[in-house]
Amino acid sequence: MAKEKDISKEVHEDEVPFPLDDQAETTVSAPRAATKSPKGFRRFLQVFDIVGGDNMRGIMTSLPFVGFLVILGFLHIANNNLAENYARRISKTEKEVRDLRWHYMESSNRLMKKSRLSEVSKLVQEQGLKELRQPPYIIEEKKKKD
Repeated sequence: MAKEKDISKEVHEDEVPFPLDDQAETTVSAPRAATKSPKGFRRFLQVFDIVGGDNMRGIMTSLPFVGFLVILGFLHIANNNLAENYARRISKTEKEVRDLRWHYMESSNRLMKKSRLSEVSKLVQEQGLKELRQPPYIIEEKKKKD
């Protein structure tokens, strides 16, 4: 069998895995201090590669795309406005339908109440007519032969 390597490493005095307190003060991270990355809006513009001294060509080539995005924004706003107007109109129409349904039911109930036999007889008695107590009979006329 091959010799197995010892997993644990020997730590030499010049190789310290963790900086000691006195070493932490002396270590300076050079890459961070040397490179200053732009922040905010400049960083945003740098992503689109239109920040620079004579970079008018970059701006002009990006202009159609920016115009397209603006048009899409306007279309989105207009679409939302139309959808809200449709929702308002639908809500208003539903309210009108509820009101008309209630009016119909109220009118129908009044008509049913007035068309009852007892209500009709009260209205007819005011005019001097009386309700029949016996069923009507049929009068037949005999035809004469010539």
